[in-house]
Amino acid sequence: MSTRTLDLQQLQISVSELLSLIQDDKEIVITNGSTPVARLTLLNPVAQVISESEKKPLPGLNLGAMEMSNDFDQPLSDEFWLQNS
Repeated sequence: MSTRTLDLQQLQISVSELLSLIQDDKEIVITNGSTPVARLTLLNPVAQVISESEKKPLPGLNLGAMEMSNDFDQPLSDEFWLQNS
């Protein structure tokens, strides 16, 4: 992991620019003089988010977890539609 150090007194940068730098350098340490005061890092690296979104479902993974009634496609009775809620 590469680290970039920026001094608070000389920091004239927007938040979007900071986020861009974090993407490039992975970590930024903000100092006040020679004293480190903050460390900025990514919460969810972009590569990890992309790889998770590319996952495909596995057929048969939860086989038998649900059962369908034999009459699932039959019309519902009048009693169902007329009951009071």
